[in-house]
Amino acid sequence: MNNLIKSGLPVVACAIAIGSGFSQSLFAADIVNPVTATATIDWSKLQLSVTGISGVTPTVTFSGQNTSLSSYAASPGLYENNSKSVNNWTATAEANADAGTTYANALASPLSFSGTANAMEDGTTYSSGSRDENFSFSGPGVLTVTVPYTISLTGATTGCYYCYSYDHASVNGTASFQNFANNGSSYSNSGVSYTLDNNYGRTSPQMQSGTLVFGVFANGAGSGSLHINFDLSANSPVSAVPEPESYAMLLAGLGLMGAIARRPRGERRG
Repeated sequence: MNNLIKSGLPVVACAIAIGSGFSQSLFAADIVNPVTATATIDWSKLQLSVTGISGVTPTVTFSGQNTSLSSYAASPGLYENNSKSVNNWTATAEANADAGTTYANALASPLSFSGTANAMEDGTTYSSGSRDENFSFSGPGVLTVTVPYTISLTGATTGCYYCYSYDHASVNGTASFQNFANNGSSYSNSGVSYTLDNNYGRTSPQMQSGTLVFGVFANGAGSGSLHINFDLSANSPVSAVPEPESYAMLLAGLGLMGAIARRPRGERRG
């Protein structure tokens, strides 16, 4: 009996050592960096310029300003969703959401228009904001809109193929115009967008800055609208898969245990 107990000790010790090493490696792999998406539109440098045709500058009237903000955060057992809307571009407004350490916010002020989505603890978060305005032309001319932006996407983002929800940081601007005169009609539309994402497994730069430039051409009196938006999404990576070294250690240990178990035992003595 003593021989059996003694021969079993290395097996138990080996199993404990291997199990300990495997669990420690797996635990280390589970530690991930948060995914953070940000967007900042420098509203203090927004420019709306109007030029005319043949030296005549049309009168452009702006109206119907609106700012809309939305944020959402979720992690296991927690979620929050908030939104806010104001009918101007001058008020300071904010929409925040948090679920544990996963959070999102969207902020609008006379000088800035920005958002952040930060995901960790197997969390998911979204942040978005839009500013809209209507306008009318008294005659032919060109409206040009310019505003600087910065977007970033950092952290342990994972390549994603055909994902419904993927990590991204984007900004865009659009403008449209239409008029109906002299038994005819005309339309003018333009748009610009920039996005950092990990969709289809691609890897984007962590940060990008530039200027949104867009506008419309009016061939006569008419009306239109412009729209500036940011949209953010961040999804914390699911618990990591154990590293290959962990599997190798486990398989080696199991093989050693099997070899010991199959070793011939000595005959019993009286």
